[in-house]
Amino acid sequence: MPGLMIILDGLQDTAYDMTDGKTPYDYGKRDNFREFETASSTGLLLSTPEGFEPDTQNCILYMLGVPAGEIPEGRSCIEALAQGIEVGYDDLIMRCNFVRVSDDGKLEIPCCAAPPEIAEALREEVSSLPGVSVYPVGSYKSLQLVRGKRSAIEGLVTSMPHQNQGEIFEDLLPRGNPFADGLADFSRRMLEKYRPYTVLNWAQSVERKLPAFAQLHSGMTGGIVSKTDCVVGVGLAMGMKAPAVPTATGDTDTDIPAKLAATLELLRENDFTMLHIGGTDEATHRQDPREKADFIAKLDRELLGPVMRGVKSGTRIMLTCDHEALCSTAGHTASPVRYWLWEKGKTLSGDMGISQGIKAVDILFK
Repeated sequence: MPGLMIILDGLQDTAYDMTDGKTPYDYGKRDNFREFETASSTGLLLSTPEGFEPDTQNCILYMLGVPAGEIPEGRSCIEALAQGIEVGYDDLIMRCNFVRVSDDGKLEIPCCAAPPEIAEALREEVSSLPGVSVYPVGSYKSLQLVRGKRSAIEGLVTSMPHQNQGEIFEDLLPRGNPFADGLADFSRRMLEKYRPYTVLNWAQSVERKLPAFAQLHSGMTGGIVSKTDCVVGVGLAMGMKAPAVPTATGDTDTDIPAKLAATLELLRENDFTMLHIGGTDEATHRQDPREKADFIAKLDRELLGPVMRGVKSGTRIMLTCDHEALCSTAGHTASPVRYWLWEKGKTLSGDMGISQGIKAVDILFK
């Protein structure tokens, strides 16, 4: 029996006036989501491992069965794997986001796109540092590789931009050791030079092995379809297939039919497939519940209906999200997330209660 887990990143949210007092999901869903819910059993997942940030990488790894003790610190090394960037054992790699700071010193928009000329200037500034290479991975995202600095991860404390909108920027700068002090000083200098834009480092990580998906699940074969680097990297690091979908974007303008086609192909070849859709979370970070709802309506039409019709009888689908994400704050929470379990050719029903996210794959194949 093949199984498909559909992760609508950051789907779960609260109600807003802009969506007529409904959540973006309830406002945006149409007949296919309603039909799916009606024929499904449902439950809750504790998708964020205890003591971890409700971050996509942490949640996805946990939902794929990786024990909390084996989840690596930071997402950057996993993102580098997805980008084909070689990280040596002695190297440190971090996110280097371009952020905007308000006149009163607060992190204003954590996921903004700096003007192209500012973004290029900031990349050149970072690249000029000794032993540093910078790799752009999105409009406001870059990876900063620092050669020979693996030991600097000890004591290094950073802050997730998307969890801290409206906070005092100075309080979000790296801290904890002399290397962090240098990063913080550099961010201050860049802010003085390119105000209101500067760089913010976070998600520090070093090379670390992950358990194979097949090892965790009795030889089961698996694949992942995503355009989000940390999700693609998770698949590759766990020995799963992760086909490229060149027309996908990881945002609300993604090529849904192309991702669907890649998903159905993986389902034909593997026991387990995960389809990850990032646009719901990106709309959250832009604090736009209406955009999030409109994208959900598009997914109803272009994804869920076709996948329900396109899979063979007996296929099970779990529909859920990796973490709750609130348009009101632009950030994530560790609240339990709702899932629905559906099987083609059957009507499932009932409340399955609350489970640890590490059991998500087992739930799918019960």
